Order: sequence, then C-alpha cells, then structure tokens
Amino acid sequence: MKQIRIATRGSRLAMAQSNYIKTRLEQIAPGVEIVLVTISTKGDRDTSDFLYKSESVGFFTSEVEAALFDGRADVAVHSFKDLPTAHTDGLVIAAVPERESTADVLVARENIRAIEDLPAGATVGTSSLRRIGQLKHLRPDLRCVPLRGNVETRVGKVESGQIDAAVLAQAGLNRLGLSHIISAVLDSRAFPTAPAQGALAVEVRADDTVSRELVGRLDDPPTRIAAETERRVLAAMHGGCSIPLGIWSRIEDDTITLEAIISDIDGSQRIQRGGSVALQDAAGLAQDLAEQLLSAGGDRILERMRNEKK
Repeated sequence: MKQIRIATRGSRLAMAQSNYIKTRLEQIAPGVEIVLVTISTKGDRDTSDFLYKSESVGFFTSEVEAALFDGRADVAVHSFKDLPTAHTDGLVIAAVPERESTADVLVARENIRAIEDLPAGATVGTSSLRRIGQLKHLRPDLRCVPLRGNVETRVGKVESGQIDAAVLAQAGLNRLGLSHIISAVLDSRAFPTAPAQGALAVEVRADDTVSRELVGRLDDPPTRIAAETERRVLAAMHGGCSIPLGIWSRIEDDTITLEAIISDIDGSQRIQRGGSVALQDAAGLAQDLAEQLLSAGGDRILERMRNEKK
C-alpha cells in the first residue's frame, strides 16, 4: 500500500488541521495509507513575548518544511497566514482547500458581547500588532498584553482571570470544537484580519509528482485566489508577516473586492485603501493597494515599528 506522510506541528490546532487534510485525502484515495509526522517548531517552544519581536522568518513553518526536504514527510500542512511570503525553492503549495471563517473573535469572561462591553482599562491578550492597533483604535483605554502558547493555554488565561479577554481567530476555535466559548464574532470588514487567515496551505516537494497530483485534488480555486491576493499585499509592503496589516476580501462572480488597513500600534493613525477588479487583475490590485498604503504614511508606520523592535 502506498503511504503518504503528513508533517504537522504538535499543537491540538495543528493536529486538527492536519487530520482534516488526512481525512480528505483518505476519502479521495482510499488505497493510500495517510500517517502524521509530528514536528516541534521554534514558534511552539518559545512563547515568552510578543510574536512580532521575533527575528525569525517562518517561526512556525520552517522546521515543518525541513521534514519535506530531508524525506521524513511527503506533505506539510500550514496555516497559510504563518507562511513567509517569500517562496521556498523546491516546494510548492499543491492545495489551498476551502477556507474556514476569516473572522477574529473575542473570548471574555462575564456577559461580554462586543469590544465596547469590556470594562474600562480591561486587559486583553494578543500578540498581534494588527489586533493591538485595531483594539486601541476602538478602545484606547484597553491594556494589551502578550498572549502566546496554544489555543487552550490562551483561553485558560481568560477563564482563570489572568486577563479579561483575548482576541483569537474564529477558524481555530471552530476547528477545535470550541465555538461555544466565543463571546463575540468581530465583523471582518470593520476588524480586518491577517492575510489568508482561515485558509490552509498544503505543501509538497516540487518534484514529487505523485503527492502533488493527489493533494492538488483538494484545491479550492476561489479560496486560493483570495488568500494569495491578500498575501500579495503583505509581500508588497516588505514588512514581514507580523506588520499591523488587516485585509478583507470578497469574490463575486468574476470580480474580487479587496480592502486593506494599516495602523500604528496605539491605533491613532489608521490608513485604509480598497478597490474592485476582475479576477485576472487581482495581482495588480494587490500591488496598487500596497503602494497606496505605503505612500499615504504606511512606510512611516513600518519604519517606527522597525526602530521600536531594535
């Protein structure tokens, strides 16, 4: 029997994502044995501070990709938003399956149903510059604190009272069966999320034609177009995966609409640009929006961020 090995991080969320791909592959190729290979990454081991302070590229992905190169695995499953925008030579994204929710959510104690319901000076956990800037824009009084670790650890800090609330991706909670703990779903257009949030990227070696053909059958073209277009804006900003950039996109018929926001960390400066084009012109729209954001002051926001990081 042919065997396909899937490299995955060891967190419950990563395992849930990889098991989803495993199940899908088993459905389309019942004669193939699919097994998981667990990989420990630096991003899982180092949870000490805000994620954006890391100097590493591919904080959660490079060691999983290494398993493809050294032959331990044939397929790697990533949260698409975690992948560096620079392509890894020798690997291809064979599939971007249908997307989960793109939204961020609020998980809070007590009867909280919106960011506006949080008490004055509430402590909100997040390690995302984008989320910090957007929270501060809406509620300058909120105190944002580092929140790392797996989903269960982050949720536990809310439940134990160490923090008042946390902002998380709805997709992750849905995949873990934790939708019931969501206090509020944040509107993705008003609170735009990370490029490609909610999408998975399934990688294989470029020369592995068998795995490439099999995995490619899971690809969802609208999801791939939307996620790749969002990431093109990020790549054109030349700021890395942790910049305070939020994206909202929608595909209707043969048209894609894209809105992008960059804000500084205290939420006082917020720059937004958007547009709609035919699908074949999506890459050009992404480049145009990035240039507009940078020329409108986004370049100064990124420069301040780089100086603060130093």
